[in-house]
Amino acid sequence: MIEKDGFNFLFDETACSRCDAQCCSGESGNIFFTKDEMVKIAQLLNISTSQFLSDYCRKDGYRYSIKEIKSGGQYRCIFLTDNMCEIYGVRPQQCRTFPFWSYFKQDENFEELQKECIGVVRSLKKFNPKDSVEC
Repeated sequence: MIEKDGFNFLFDETACSRCDAQCCSGESGNIFFTKDEMVKIAQLLNISTSQFLSDYCRKDGYRYSIKEIKSGGQYRCIFLTDNMCEIYGVRPQQCRTFPFWSYFKQDENFEELQKECIGVVRSLKKFNPKDSVEC
């Protein structure tokens, strides 16, 4: 189980093997990436960065986001095939850090996270005797 400071949940990374890639599909959203990440993805795909941008990305304001494919009322990342990420080794930081996004630090968003990720479990704060107040 992975635990990160500031988050009120734990993440069981082994759940990914039992999941239907829900974090990479569902409602439409943005998958932003850096210039370095773009170069690595283009190299993996053996294409130029300009071809990567034109074939696999869409412009959102001043930034680019990886395209999604709409199927049956749901969206999925263009790189998700048979519930496997085709660019897993060089996926953007946004993908690498899921589910530990600052948005999910807020208690009111935990239920949304649970629907998206079967690997999250609410953590129970452990009592630390050092935190107690002496009377």
